[in-house]
Amino acid sequence: MVATTFLSAAETILISIDGNATPHKISRYIYGKNNSTNDDSTKATTDSMWTLINESGIGILRENSGNNLTKYNFHRRVASHPDWYNRVHDQNWDYEIQTIQENAPQVQVMYGLPILGWVGANSEYNFNDWDWYISHGNKWLNTAQNVTGKGAEPNPDNGKNALVDGDISTYLKEWPTDSCVGILDHWFGENGLGIDRSKTRYWALDNEPEIWHMTHDDVQKEPVKPEEYIEKYVRVAKAARAKYPDLKLIGPICANEWQWFAGPDRKDLTIDGRYWPWLEYIIKRIAEEEKKCGMKLLDVFALHYYPINFSDEDILQTHRIYFDENYIYPKANGVKLINGGWDETQSKVYIFKRCQEWMKEYMGEDDIRAFGITETGIESNDPDINSVWYGSMMGEFMKHNLEFFIPWSWKTGMWETLHLFARYNKEYYLPSTSENDSIVSVHTSISADKDSMSILLINRSIKDEIETEIQLKNYEVPDGEYRLSQLSDLPEEETFISHTINALKEKSVMVQNGKATITLPPLSTSTLQLCKTEQTELHEQKNPILRVYPTYAMSCLYVEGLNEKATIQLISTDGKVVLKKETQQTNEKIDISDLPSGYYLCAVTMNDVTKTVQIVKK
Repeated sequence: MVATTFLSAAETILISIDGNATPHKISRYIYGKNNSTNDDSTKATTDSMWTLINESGIGILRENSGNNLTKYNFHRRVASHPDWYNRVHDQNWDYEIQTIQENAPQVQVMYGLPILGWVGANSEYNFNDWDWYISHGNKWLNTAQNVTGKGAEPNPDNGKNALVDGDISTYLKEWPTDSCVGILDHWFGENGLGIDRSKTRYWALDNEPEIWHMTHDDVQKEPVKPEEYIEKYVRVAKAARAKYPDLKLIGPICANEWQWFAGPDRKDLTIDGRYWPWLEYIIKRIAEEEKKCGMKLLDVFALHYYPINFSDEDILQTHRIYFDENYIYPKANGVKLINGGWDETQSKVYIFKRCQEWMKEYMGEDDIRAFGITETGIESNDPDINSVWYGSMMGEFMKHNLEFFIPWSWKTGMWETLHLFARYNKEYYLPSTSENDSIVSVHTSISADKDSMSILLINRSIKDEIETEIQLKNYEVPDGEYRLSQLSDLPEEETFISHTINALKEKSVMVQNGKATITLPPLSTSTLQLCKTEQTELHEQKNPILRVYPTYAMSCLYVEGLNEKATIQLISTDGKVVLKKETQQTNEKIDISDLPSGYYLCAVTMNDVTKTVQIVKK
């Protein structure tokens, strides 16, 4: 068993960086997010969200709404909501993509092609959920009941199943292959909407098909048969490829660790006396179908992953489930089916590493497909845990050259981490090593001309500061002070507003003879920026930068970068000083929980110079 090694605060971790190591390009789509913009033309995406998208450095948005993709009808701009009585609701991708390309034209956007075979048609037979709620003592009917559609009879005892399911033909319509791919011509064709195809290249072939019998059980009553799924996938993939060969086709978009190995129904994966793990079977069958048709039917192999009931310590190690052949996964489940029967000795998952080996076997040594994650999330509500988990995942996927990483759940601490990675990393990943990677990871990136370097350090220790010693080899930089940008001890409120208003702490680090010592706070992410030529913005940053955050605050305000005796005042819109504090501390935490909601000026006076920042008390 490989255990996590914990250090005492007195020990030092050596970080080794070789400028002659072979770099690889970092995909900008590692910096991704789900469900950021609005597909309802009556509820426009807010200006503040556009600012977050553009200022943070997001590379890709996935806006296909996950399970709602499966029954999306682009003709009528509606979908059937599988988690809410199958209710047919408005969903307008046309409006959404046009607003994205207008407000964030640099961002790649991912949508999808529904392959199940049925999509939303009309809302005439929607279940009247609100009337039920009011007439039943403000209690919702179990949302899993299939009570949309003519003839539906709800189960008043609130069971999972309705007394009578609604007639699907009254609220859905069948969706053949030409309809599945019709949205491509609708957007990109000669008489289409004129959508920029170069910024909408990624198309998911549906979503979590192996659990359709749970999410879309109005249509898919039983687990989809492996060959039934392959037939649906291949049919639509061939049609899409024939229309627009430059599109990136994404599959199988599998739900979680159990399904990676068990699929829809593990009994159907025993063929000719051999059990086939679900993902191996898919890779094998797609490889066979590609040989038959002479087309590439899969560009990016994407999965979903939702770890549950994890301790904070385990959450901080979940990035290791993808490639680390030594990591013992504490919630190992599906992997125990790897050999057919239940094998308790199987607890090392390394799922993408396995898939690479299966691709070599069935597709060929030189035909390994790209990988990606299009949904994941954790249960923690601690901003520092969220930040370090997210950074650990992005770092791991940069290291292993993934195509994209797009979390589903988005929590406090993640905007800050996304910004630090997307705006401060360089274009190329340079392999480097940490003596204890389970506690402190290093992810080094370098510019295309190798003139500048960012060294990103992640301390996953929950309680301890960790001292690190960086040693550069074959990469000379002038001796001097360099800027360290750091995230640690994040407040509960969201702090990221823009590239200039955020929670990054700026410090100076001395580099001499290619060496530097950095003490990392617990649960922190830090980026040291180096440059081969003397640049004032990187060197000799002796005066800390004054920062006041968050500008949208609920209970606390943080003031950092105070280098002299300072006076901090909060001034209301009518000019009254509602709070005043004098301090000689470098950083101050101001309690504003008792202040009324509204706009205030935070005025900070040092050396007879006053700087002001507008804040909003929620």
